[in-house]
Amino acid sequence: MQKIIVLTLIGMLLLLPRGHSQMTDPFRQEMELLNINDDVLGFKPMGFWTRYPSPKEIPYKILAFDDLMAHPQYIYDYVRNMALSVEDFLHPDYIKANNHNSIMKLGYYCGVMHVSEQFRAYNSSLWSDVSKEEPLLNAIKEIYTRTNTTWCYNRMNEAADYPLIERDLRNAIKKLAPEVQRVVATSLLNVFEAWRFQQIGMRNVDYAKANRVWRIRHLGETQFDGMDYFPDLEDCVKTIDMNSIYYAGLKLMETGEWLADTLQKLKDSKLKIDWKSQTLNVMTPIGRLEICGTGDDIHRYNDLALDVDLGGNDTYYGQAGSTPSLQIPVCLTIDLEGNDKYINDDEFAPSQGAAIFGAGVLIDMKGDDLYESKRLSQGAAMLGIGVLADMEGNDTYKMWEDGQGAAYFGVGLAIDNKGDDNYYLWGEGQGYGGPGGVGTLINRTGNDVYKAEPDTSVVYCMDKWHSNKGQYNYTYCQGAGIGRRGDVTDGHSWAGGMGTLIDLQGDDTYIAGGWSQACAYWYGMGFLYDKSGNDSYKATHWSQACGAHFCIAGLFDEGGNDKFEMWEKLSAGMGFGHDFTIAIFYNKGGNDIYKLHDDGLGYAINKSQVFFIDTEGDDTYIRGSKAHCYGWNNFTASNPPGVEMLYHLYSDQISIFGDMGGKDKYLVKDFETGVEKPDTLMKDGSEYFYPTKEEREKLSTKRYYGIGKDFNTGTWGDIEIFRDKMKKKYPDFK
Repeated sequence: MQKIIVLTLIGMLLLLPRGHSQMTDPFRQEMELLNINDDVLGFKPMGFWTRYPSPKEIPYKILAFDDLMAHPQYIYDYVRNMALSVEDFLHPDYIKANNHNSIMKLGYYCGVMHVSEQFRAYNSSLWSDVSKEEPLLNAIKEIYTRTNTTWCYNRMNEAADYPLIERDLRNAIKKLAPEVQRVVATSLLNVFEAWRFQQIGMRNVDYAKANRVWRIRHLGETQFDGMDYFPDLEDCVKTIDMNSIYYAGLKLMETGEWLADTLQKLKDSKLKIDWKSQTLNVMTPIGRLEICGTGDDIHRYNDLALDVDLGGNDTYYGQAGSTPSLQIPVCLTIDLEGNDKYINDDEFAPSQGAAIFGAGVLIDMKGDDLYESKRLSQGAAMLGIGVLADMEGNDTYKMWEDGQGAAYFGVGLAIDNKGDDNYYLWGEGQGYGGPGGVGTLINRTGNDVYKAEPDTSVVYCMDKWHSNKGQYNYTYCQGAGIGRRGDVTDGHSWAGGMGTLIDLQGDDTYIAGGWSQACAYWYGMGFLYDKSGNDSYKATHWSQACGAHFCIAGLFDEGGNDKFEMWEKLSAGMGFGHDFTIAIFYNKGGNDIYKLHDDGLGYAINKSQVFFIDTEGDDTYIRGSKAHCYGWNNFTASNPPGVEMLYHLYSDQISIFGDMGGKDKYLVKDFETGVEKPDTLMKDGSEYFYPTKEEREKLSTKRYYGIGKDFNTGTWGDIEIFRDKMKKKYPDFK
């Protein structure tokens, strides 16, 4: 008998998670107090949920959306996997190993992977057969031949006297060092392969419709409530072969990094090359090839397929690593070093790593750079893949809308590896996924500032519904996934995409108007992940892990003494969900300050599920006197539900607030007078239920669970659903 007991105890111990306290983690304790388990987490809609817009009927969802909606306990793992790819592939030791694929890897893990199951991240299958004799000339000749473009003109049974393409090209190329010729020839043939796959991708597209789609520049501003329907756009979405477009983009990313690394290695070698005189400007059938030396150059061309600058403080006008037209559908721009300026004044021109119906990549390796543009720029795409990668320097990014990691029906990726950077835009960016799009902003290190203009007196994009006097803007930024809500207009609903902002190190500042900082709407997903640093988050309303209408939002801050503030009347956030939203706010460690005028801090309404978790640290919470916070939910609303809310019968509303550890302060503030006093709703060590057991018994529909709890005692390991379960390539962050 004793032997059986011992074996049983050993078996129970083996079942415990390794490295964790035997005490149930506090999040699980709260679930136990509510008498719920994982089965009630998330939403699994059925066909008989009448009037609920069935996910089966909403097109263009991100691949993971339905499953994360059904299993929110895996959202952190999903976001953490993206962040880990940034840690692994931008790690200095990985880059130093000359893998030449860091940017391509991020293009996959933070972009393509989420919209296509047809790729792996091994490589982009680069291969080119470069001739030993006159490699660049013969590479260009091969492109002429394979595009059925005339290479040698003739007349009257003999070769024409002019134009003499081969002679002119040979004379232009001969000034390049042989080593440079071989590197550029290899890259040009890889760019041609990207061009070829773009052509394959467009084989079924009506070019007349594509031409009309090209001119759409107010998509994000008009789609959230279905204010305008673009049938030509939807027709193009249905006929384009996006996998071929993505393949073209992956090729450009890997080609670009290999080209930059190889040229830099040549520059660092003892070869006697006059780098200032390494220049070339010639046309090819797929676009212009330009090479500039180490002087301070001006780039003005808008017909480029491959643009290489070897150094100097340069100025780029217009295109810069973007698709300027349907006729030039792929572009790769490489700048090795210098304090450069990228300027685009044309709001109809995609620029600075952007693409429409194609692939555009801009890689700037070193220098303190300035990027200024209007729309669809700085890592942006519409029915394409656009990438801006700045690898080193203190950089400034300014633009209007749709950029800094933004996409519609495609992938837009903005990468900044090192430096203290400053981002500014009006809206729809800094990690924005419009319908069918994945937009990701990655910033690995530095003390960075992210701002989307909140003030309608500066930029007018007024949100009259959710700002008190209409003085603040919709901004849709800093991790926002926004869809097209067609149920209130024309019946053409498009799922929102996925918008993600990832920042790994530094004391960062986030400033925005409404609908920002991990926000989602209409089958979209919005994520903000900040790994470390003493950060400041400021927004006006509907922000900081917030969403409405069938969506997912998550803000994860994993270190530092942070400040979160939402000052506007009618504000809602820091863990708030309306109408079948899943919102997760997770802040690990630090002495943090939360200041919220109105509702949030773990507040769910109209059948949403919201989880607010703060671990460790001495925290301060300040709320308005009328705010609903700390695990509240509107369990009395629509209870029993009316005819239009049948689906409320079959789903669970959950609101969990948990502060775990530390000596915390809870205050109520009169924002008119500035007077603060201790909160009677919540205090250190307290526990409240919404509804109470007695209140639930009186409800017609009883599937409502809310708790606010401050844990000021106890020891435990990591909270399981927020435990980092992945293996890093390198043990130390550099």
